[in-house]
Amino acid sequence: MKLNYRHIACLRHLLSALLCATTLCFSQAAWAIAGTIQVLIGTARITQSTGQDRPALRGDNLYEGDTVATPANSNVQIRMIDDSIIWVRPDSRFKIERYQSDQHGARKNEAALRLLSGTMRQVTGAIGKGAPADYKLSTPNATIGIRGTEFDASYLSPQAAAQANTPPGTYNRVYVGTTVLEGPAGQVTLNKDEAGFMGLSAGDKPQVLPRIPAFMTAAAATPRADASPQKPKSLLISVRYGEGDADGSTSISSRDTNSEQRVQAVEGEPASIAMTDGPGARAGQTGARPASQSQLELLVKVNGNNALVQFFSQTKSGSSASNQANRVATSLNIPMGVWTEVSGRGPWSGSTTSTVSSSSARGDSSRVSIKIEDISR
Repeated sequence: MKLNYRHIACLRHLLSALLCATTLCFSQAAWAIAGTIQVLIGTARITQSTGQDRPALRGDNLYEGDTVATPANSNVQIRMIDDSIIWVRPDSRFKIERYQSDQHGARKNEAALRLLSGTMRQVTGAIGKGAPADYKLSTPNATIGIRGTEFDASYLSPQAAAQANTPPGTYNRVYVGTTVLEGPAGQVTLNKDEAGFMGLSAGDKPQVLPRIPAFMTAAAATPRADASPQKPKSLLISVRYGEGDADGSTSISSRDTNSEQRVQAVEGEPASIAMTDGPGARAGQTGARPASQSQLELLVKVNGNNALVQFFSQTKSGSSASNQANRVATSLNIPMGVWTEVSGRGPWSGSTTSTVSSSSARGDSSRVSIKIEDISR
């Protein structure tokens, strides 16, 4: 069979589609979720394997390579994909090195966690109970093997140990089940209501302590891993294109021209707003640029009086000669309950930056404002 130009073009499109599908599958596997922040008391930060750093928010997904750091008086509760629960205590740094479950597409169950500093509590889930040999928690000087349990682990540097009036090193306290505390010179098995210690000096061996250290007793009094997560808020998301008075009110006519769109959403869950933009769509002008159909996908998380708005904007041109999709991911941090000008930010980065209060700019479709309201009460 002789291939002509049309056959070759079809083959190229097919190979391109297969390559895109393969790349997508690889990306999804490489960025599989390891866990989710369920409770945040105080503040915390997340550092990705790429070095990017951001504030932690309730509902944030965590991935392999992520490190969670807490300052004083802060606690973070993480639910892992196998329903394991982890509390990262104050002044601590915890890293997810590897976390894969065969119930979520992985070839086998495997978990490798690392406590870089401070204290954590863990209640193991399906991986720790079903494949304990493949579930490890390490510190800078020791490894803790899991045997289906609830336990505390601490790594105290010399400075932190001096503040706690105890020797520096790794501590492990067991509430339920057993753990194995291991170092280069040996290992010990810890049972319910026992604590172990591994020092920093060369030649130190793991040992079972005669009593629970005082600082671990104090840590046990902080919020437990079974604390209930906060209920997501009900939100009203409003997006306005260039309309409205200085006091933030909106006329009926502005809504009739689709200059403002509203949608109710649940915090942490995706929502979408359909918008039609462009002079040809608004004013019916001849010779104006083609209208664009935009589907704004939003996801909002509330942190005190501010809202983190994550956008996934997909625009398709109305011109048949330029029928291309452009997908952009952006995050904006805005105050709750007030109109915020976002014309030069996010999906509208090519727009003007005139203020909302400018009366001369009324009707300018390039101006975009957003308001997030809590309507839970």
